[in-house]
Amino acid sequence: MKLKNHFEATGIGSIPYNSEREACDLIFSKFKRIPFWPQLVNKSFLEDMMAQFVERMPGIEADASAKKVSVNRNRDIRKEIDELNEHYESGDLEYFSFSEDHAAGFYEYMYRLKNLDKTMLDYLKGQVTGPVSFAFSVTDSNGIPLYFDKELCGAAIKTLALKARWQAARLKEIFQDVIIFIDEPSLVFFKQAGSRSKIKKEDLASHINTVVSAIHTEACFAGLHCCADADWDFALSTDIDLISFDAYNYGRSFAENSESIAKFFERGGIIAWGMVPTAPESLKEDIGNILERLESYIGILAQKGIDRKKIINSSLITPSCGCGTLSGEEAESVITRCVDFSQLAKERIIR
Repeated sequence: MKLKNHFEATGIGSIPYNSEREACDLIFSKFKRIPFWPQLVNKSFLEDMMAQFVERMPGIEADASAKKVSVNRNRDIRKEIDELNEHYESGDLEYFSFSEDHAAGFYEYMYRLKNLDKTMLDYLKGQVTGPVSFAFSVTDSNGIPLYFDKELCGAAIKTLALKARWQAARLKEIFQDVIIFIDEPSLVFFKQAGSRSKIKKEDLASHINTVVSAIHTEACFAGLHCCADADWDFALSTDIDLISFDAYNYGRSFAENSESIAKFFERGGIIAWGMVPTAPESLKEDIGNILERLESYIGILAQKGIDRKKIINSSLITPSCGCGTLSGEEAESVITRCVDFSQLAKERIIR
């Protein structure tokens, strides 16, 4: 993957607005080259990252009143899995769509794009819940994570993969260059997983790559977002095209994995540096000081033998995480600062 503009800015996904129109007004006014569709976590629980993509997922239900996503074993799961596989085998991609009730921001985004001057665009960006985070966050009535039900977990992963593909295909109809990020906050829990663990990293990688492959089927780019201190060697070893992470807090930890980063760059990988903090206590930090930190991380990689120009030409800028837990005013501040930081990086970091 080759960026059209280095240090260009985009966002993560969640926005604390109740109105999809208001959210898209903000996004399209700020992220002109890489706009993303907003996940409206305050509008409805069905837009929560664990609930957003569960429609027609075998055995899984989202209870908006209880604000919980769980396995319901009272459903006819065998029949639901057979139905899923039938649509999957027949290539019925529309079966894996998600409705406006679950993603009002996506449909408003699509409406805006149809009338947008696309000459300014670099990419369109979407997102999907990661299979690892979903499989360990969703449990049955006994508190057992979905991950340990092999057949049902496999059906959930297949559903997420095809929903990512459906989304990619819809966006591709409007603009040729599309990025779909796979949101995987739970990867932090497996950083120290040893060889004796029942959870094998190669299995986790396979689950992620299933979603990546579905996105690649539509000739779109696949990113991985983790807003915690994950096993970066592991994350970079998957088939992703971009990696997005909380560089504000974990930039040095990430930069220590220079060998894996070098290999990632060799195959055209892109880094989305989440340098603009979303924690309320950090919202007023001077962006000039934050820029110095980014320069130091680039310097670490350059000292390890990675070409500095290659790093710069393969870098995007994002907030450190989504803005869904912030107030509307705070979210707008983060997004504005992200755009300002992007411009400052373009001006001050030597090409």
